[in-house]
Amino acid sequence: MRDAIKAHQSLYVTGKILHRDISPNNIIITDPETADGFKGMLIDLDMAKAQNSSPSGARQITGTIQFIAIEVLRNINHTYRHDLESFFYVLLWMCAYQSWYNGFPGDEVTPKKSSFRLWETGDFDQIAGIKEGHMYVSGLERIMSEFPEKLDKVKPLCMRIRKILFPYDKEGRIFLGTPLGDENHLYESIIAAYNEAISKL
Repeated sequence: MRDAIKAHQSLYVTGKILHRDISPNNIIITDPETADGFKGMLIDLDMAKAQNSSPSGARQITGTIQFIAIEVLRNINHTYRHDLESFFYVLLWMCAYQSWYNGFPGDEVTPKKSSFRLWETGDFDQIAGIKEGHMYVSGLERIMSEFPEKLDKVKPLCMRIRKILFPYDKEGRIFLGTPLGDENHLYESIIAAYNEAISKL
């Protein structure tokens, strides 16, 4: 995940290309010896868009529904920050939902009613509202309660990324937008969070 985010940073900051379809199917594990040291990579640029391409009038919502950013679901123009939000949803999805299907010996109780079901049912606005609620601390704690016990060590990373992507404003609401200024700041903050978590494993 960390190295796929680095690949996205390179694609966007250096190549001026926005991926716009972050999902588990588009993140692959690579051999660092043959991939310039990268253990993860992005694939499938079918939905990618050059930064300097002209807008087409009507906005197109792209991506896999469970991983689409809240603002994109609300038809706000897709930015790099929305792709970083999608990476976060992939991390949560893999830990709290897909992990049960992959199997964890010793974990005998699987969640019968996952919160993630709500991320794929209803219209875009309904899903956006549910995701927004889940990105508050209390909502994320509910999501993380579905992690198998063996993935508890990932919870501090998730909380840290939530704080980076969804800081609270003075009224106690979470910020959903794309900050102005140097986009590298968000990338580097998230990559640093991953680095610290990986160093503790």
